[in-house]
Amino acid sequence: MALARNLARLGAGSLLLARQRLELASLDIEEELLRVGLLLAGALVTALMLALALSAAAASVVVLFWDGARMAAVLGVTGFFTLAGVLMAWRLVAAVRDKPRFLAATLAQLEKDGQQLGEQP
Repeated sequence: MALARNLARLGAGSLLLARQRLELASLDIEEELLRVGLLLAGALVTALMLALALSAAAASVVVLFWDGARMAAVLGVTGFFTLAGVLMAWRLVAAVRDKPRFLAATLAQLEKDGQQLGEQP
């Protein structure tokens, strides 16, 4: 009788532990999705605004040099945009590479749980 009661308590405790870890994992997933969504929305709006501003600036430079050095102005604007694009791609790759691991808090907690269970007699 006591063994059955202890096994039931152990099972209930294990289920509670698993439920807490799943809740932590769901919070990590929710947080990551929100972060990615906000980054994506911000990146799209920023890209649109900068594209419009850069288009206007490029047109202004070409119009300014139309009579004297139109080809140099077009090549200069093209070179600037190419350089800016390469730098932005480099920064995006660095941001993706340096992001925190997915479910890092959940995995750390599971590791901690495993260590604590291993220490118990």
